[in-house]
Amino acid sequence: MKPQQFIVLALLTFLSRNVSGDYYTSIVSLFDLLELETKAITYLEAYMEKMEAISRQVNETLNELEQVSQEAEGDFYEHYSNPLNAYKIIRRFVIDWQNLNKTVLADQPALEYIANLTALVKRDGFKLPTDEDLLGASKGLARLQRTYQQETVDVAAGDLMEMNLSSNFTASECFWLGRNLYSAGELKYAAEWLIQARIRLAEEMQESYEPQEFIGQITDVQILEQLSITMFYLGKSKLALLFNEELLAQDPNNVHGLRNRPIYSNKALEERYAISNEDESKKYLRRTELDVLFDKTCNGELQQTPREKRRLRCRYVHNNVPFRFIAPFKKEELNLDPSISYYHESIFEKEIEQILNATEDYVERSMVGDLENSTYSDVRTSQNAWLDFKEHPFLNNIAQRLKDATGLSLESGEHLQVANYGIGGHYGAHYDFSEMLETDEYGGQGNRIATALFYINEVELGGATAFPYLRLTAPPIRGSMIVWYNLHKSLELDYRTKHGGCPVLMGSKWICNEWFHATGQEFLRPCDKKKDGHKSIQWKDLYRNEELSIAQLK
Repeated sequence: MKPQQFIVLALLTFLSRNVSGDYYTSIVSLFDLLELETKAITYLEAYMEKMEAISRQVNETLNELEQVSQEAEGDFYEHYSNPLNAYKIIRRFVIDWQNLNKTVLADQPALEYIANLTALVKRDGFKLPTDEDLLGASKGLARLQRTYQQETVDVAAGDLMEMNLSSNFTASECFWLGRNLYSAGELKYAAEWLIQARIRLAEEMQESYEPQEFIGQITDVQILEQLSITMFYLGKSKLALLFNEELLAQDPNNVHGLRNRPIYSNKALEERYAISNEDESKKYLRRTELDVLFDKTCNGELQQTPREKRRLRCRYVHNNVPFRFIAPFKKEELNLDPSISYYHESIFEKEIEQILNATEDYVERSMVGDLENSTYSDVRTSQNAWLDFKEHPFLNNIAQRLKDATGLSLESGEHLQVANYGIGGHYGAHYDFSEMLETDEYGGQGNRIATALFYINEVELGGATAFPYLRLTAPPIRGSMIVWYNLHKSLELDYRTKHGGCPVLMGSKWICNEWFHATGQEFLRPCDKKKDGHKSIQWKDLYRNEELSIAQLK
């Protein structure tokens, strides 16, 4: 490898490992990545054109050198006894060969290419995806498969929900997806994708009459190394041993195969006599019952019964607001207790455009947790930004609409949160209220009494808001707002309101939401003197012990 190649490799490795682009958490970030790839391709094409020109020059020079060498093949002594020929061969080594080496090892095209790549980052502000982005995108695809019950063989063919959305995955794409899913602990899907990698590799070799080599090409040996260890940790030691033997048949001196053969063999023998015990360290790979319940709600397997829906109504409402007598809200009830409703056509195209223009360059990866202990987590894969009502006058009409729809004050409300979801983007089941009542988490503003969430773009598939304890999903409808109360009338916590954002199967999901706090609502929504928290108390500790035990294992 030439020195400039080391420089290019080092540059790309440094940028990819030290810059956190968070591309997998937001679709909007991928537009920058597409522009980055387009420019990088242009620079690489320019570099290769110069290298091709150098290759042509070298080939022509080689042809000339071969011709003069052939002239001396008969009688070397007689040929070089001629002083003219003697001079020529010396000149060729002093002049021609030095020029040839300078041309072959020319630094200038490579240096220009490196300078262009560097400028993309330093001058234009682009960021390269990281290993974390690839891992997050891989987990996002697995999440989509699991939630919406999509078979790996179909996804590998570019199909989702019986629609062809992409070209076939290559063997290399399948392999790296499987390898990343193994790292993420998604062993079932890792094994399936690695098997697809073997199938694709066989197809590619059969389709190509002449073996072709390309950068990043994988081999069956690489796949078998990863597949055998994946099967082992999946608890299928016999299959692990089988794939390991295939590996050694192709590569008898393979270090991984030779080292793992006795391990797989002994484990398979233990399983045969049923003396194996579950490895405690693997328990964290289990999914909780709440995870399963959430997925079933998202994919429609769990729904409310017609009996539960029969009292729900769609109607115009004015909420005793004078202006709303002539411009009423279009309200669609989704649940009566707790109250959850759509307010259709509650935000307008110009407002949506203004919100996106004000935030799309400022979104950052979303965090979970309270204000003092927030952190990044796979529970929430999105990017968000905040808009202060006081700093953005165009939000005045939206603020008034929020007041009219809910009957609540924004005096203690938070800034408007704007979020964009990425590849398989989701937000796991959670509460909007704080259970830490003994702490003043919201600065004296009281708990979050209600949530209003606007859907500000069309989502082609997925992305619904799901309430697993209510078996209820609210699909994203552009321009609509969904409102629900997080607290009972007595201001006790309503544990039935656990909710989350289902994975985005196709498209990009933009939302904005407002949280209303209890302070300032005393005369607008007076709390009941009678406690009514008993209505939801049975949901308080549902699955909690299981979640805590798994959290401790992690």
